[in-house]
Amino acid sequence: MKGAVDGGLEIPHKNKRFPGYNADSKNFDAAILRKYIFGGHVADYMKHLQETDEEKYKVQFSRYIKAGKGPEDIEKMWADVHANIRADPVYVKVAPKTNPKKVKNHRVKLNAAQRKNRINQKINAKLAQ
Repeated sequence: MKGAVDGGLEIPHKNKRFPGYNADSKNFDAAILRKYIFGGHVADYMKHLQETDEEKYKVQFSRYIKAGKGPEDIEKMWADVHANIRADPVYVKVAPKTNPKKVKNHRVKLNAAQRKNRINQKINAKLAQ
């Protein structure tokens, strides 16, 4: 919703909905909201996992590691994303790489004669053993 409001859409809302609003003091801290918009909470979690559980960090953030992104790169990454969206906001639909294989998981219905024939085949197969 924050992005839509920032983009110019008129959406009735209150700041209570966003991170950074403190219900006890009834104050809104825009710095906390900015931190969330630019992925600061994700960077904090990355740092926490790096310090406490290196293996879980490698599993949880494997794509970030593969791309060479660390906790210090998250804010810049999101700033670049926002800049690219502002530069060309037109949505371009991406065509799927391959056509998904359609799998039919249901059996074709058999009529009464076919069902009886199937049962007879099973019985004959058992008797032949």
